[in-house]
Amino acid sequence: MPSEIAKRRKAATGYSVSVTIYIMNNLKNSHEKASVVRFLGLFNEINKESISFVRLGDPRRKEPDCICSGNVAIELVGAYDNQYQASKMWSEARGRKQNKPVELRLLTFENLETAIAGKLEKLNKGKYSGFKGRLLLLCNLHSPLLTDTDVINFQERYIPFKQDNHYKHYFDEIWITWKSEKNGVWQIKVLE
Repeated sequence: MPSEIAKRRKAATGYSVSVTIYIMNNLKNSHEKASVVRFLGLFNEINKESISFVRLGDPRRKEPDCICSGNVAIELVGAYDNQYQASKMWSEARGRKQNKPVELRLLTFENLETAIAGKLEKLNKGKYSGFKGRLLLLCNLHSPLLTDTDVINFQERYIPFKQDNHYKHYFDEIWITWKSEKNGVWQIKVLE
C-alpha cells in the first residue's frame, strides 16, 4: 500500500518513488562517470599516465565514486557559489522547478574548502575503506563567474589540509577542475 507521500509524489511528477530514485541515481552516475572521464583525459595528458575509468564505485562495499585502472580510485565533490546555485543546477537537470530563494553571495572557494573537509571526515570514518590504492579527490568548481585568475590566486594561497596533521588519513592527491572563462574548455590543477 503506497504511503500518502508516495501518492502525492506520483501525482506531482508522474513517477513512483522507486522510478524517481532510479532517475536521480542514473543522473548522478552519468555525471560522475562523465566528470571522471573528462578529468582523466586532461590528467593523463599532463602526467604522461594512461589511467582509465573502469566502473562506478559501490557504496555498499565502501568504495569511492569511481574505480579506475592502475589501482586508482576517484571520489568526487562539487563546489558551487552557494546553495541556491547547487539546488538550481540539480533541479534543472532533474526537470524540476527550483524552490530555493535566490542567494547572491559567491562563496565558491569557501564552499570548496568545506567540501574537502567533509570528504576528509568521511575518509577518516572509513567510508572509502573498501578500496586500497591511490585515492584522488576530484573537486569540480561549478561557478559560471569563476576566472582562471581566481583559481590561480586560490591555488597560491591554499593551505593543504595535510599540513595541519588533524586527520590520520588524507587523499593521495586533491585536484580541482573548472571551465576557463577564456574559451569554455575544462582545466585542471592539483591542490595537494
